Amino acid sequence: MQGEAYLKLKDLSARPEMQQKKVESSGSLLKSKGRKRSLIERLNEIGTIKAKEIVEFTRHLSVMLSAGVTIFEAINFLKTQTGNKVFASKLGRIIESLNNGQSLSAAMKRFPKIFPEIYTNIIHVGENSGTLAETMDDLANHLEENDNFKRKVKGALVYPKIILLVMATFMIVLFFWVMPRILTIFQSLNAEIPAATKVVIALTNFFQNNILLLIISIVGVIVLYKILIKNPQIRYQRDLLYLKMPFIGRTILNYNTTQLSQHFGTLFQSGLTIVKCLEITGTVLANRVFRQEISFMVENIKKGSSFSQSFREKSEFPPMFIKLIRVGERTGKLPYVIDYMKTYYKSLVDNDVKNMTTIIEPVIMVLLGFMVAGLVITVIGPIYQLISNVGV
Repeated sequence: MQGEAYLKLKDLSARPEMQQKKVESSGSLLKSKGRKRSLIERLNEIGTIKAKEIVEFTRHLSVMLSAGVTIFEAINFLKTQTGNKVFASKLGRIIESLNNGQSLSAAMKRFPKIFPEIYTNIIHVGENSGTLAETMDDLANHLEENDNFKRKVKGALVYPKIILLVMATFMIVLFFWVMPRILTIFQSLNAEIPAATKVVIALTNFFQNNILLLIISIVGVIVLYKILIKNPQIRYQRDLLYLKMPFIGRTILNYNTTQLSQHFGTLFQSGLTIVKCLEITGTVLANRVFRQEISFMVENIKKGSSFSQSFREKSEFPPMFIKLIRVGERTGKLPYVIDYMKTYYKSLVDNDVKNMTTIIEPVIMVLLGFMVAGLVITVIGPIYQLISNVGV
């Protein structure tokens, strides 16, 4: 498969005149058909595009441009190679825009969920500087590094999620399958029931008699949360609460500082102004507290403050981060300092993730131990006592 793709790529770069004729003919055909998309085309755009696919597309496009292939030819070739129909459909629409005279960055801006602002702005800088191939290679490295970093953080949460799912399943089985049968045994024998078992039986009866109410309540709480969290102020307070939580707050702080350093550094090295770099980076960060911090910084810089002077007096960013920004700005080595901070805070997040896994495991084991102990006290113990009394 790779050999076949290489031969096609070689054919593209070796016969540009023939390919250009094909491009012109396909472009005229697209114009003749009009811009209204059919139902099948719309259905093909329903689905997801993985971050890995965007990374591969960016890297392959960089290689093809370096090999002398035109943008139109390269994207048309990559469209035929992708196995994702959704992505292929989007690339087809980008080809239409290119055929109508738009630049690559302008064509990609039509799809902000696939190509976010940070992506299209870097592409735009590469187009204006005439270094699009090199810029896209750097962009691919940035996307790959950021994707690996996010997956590492999310991967650390997989184990706790699995354990919590198992615990929830255990509780459902206990209350809706085990306890009703045990209750029948106790009632048939008129046996004396321990206080702890009575509590569990009462909970079982409540859950069984109010199952519809419970489902409606759970769904209602989830829907209410989704509605409330859309309010910027409520979202800000939630994110601020996360930052104040022990251990978790420090991890969130280091994670967002890493994200800021990584995205800002990539944008700054591409040639954008500090204000533009901060504005775009602010749209990437998920935490509202840091978004507001960046908005405050942008306003200060627009009023005449330097980058290092733009931070709040009581900023949420780490003091070390602010101090190093001042050093980098004073010495004229801001890109070097930003790159160092990206590496430094990323290592802190890695350590936080490892520590989180180390802490979570014994906590989960203790919770499982309590669950087993509770099962023994409320279920197995009374059954054993009942059997002993019957034997007597």
